[in-house]
Amino acid sequence: MEESYVNLAENLAGSGVKVGKFRADGDEKEYAKSELGLGSFPTILFFPKHSFRPIKYPSEKRDVDSLLAFVNALK
Repeated sequence: MEESYVNLAENLAGSGVKVGKFRADGDEKEYAKSELGLGSFPTILFFPKHSFRPIKYPSEKRDVDSLLAFVNALK
């Protein structure tokens, strides 16, 4: 799964979209639950520019093409 995220970041290089990783274990788990509304992991979120509300990725598919389609539909 990690490889798909790395490939996604490479595909989006120079597009203005940043791909990041947030580990929600330990103290971060409570923040992830209360502030981001996350209950299970891994969860993929898209944070639109100029918005504080993330959009949750609605699929279990983690391949690069599916992830790219999700991002491209939102940007």
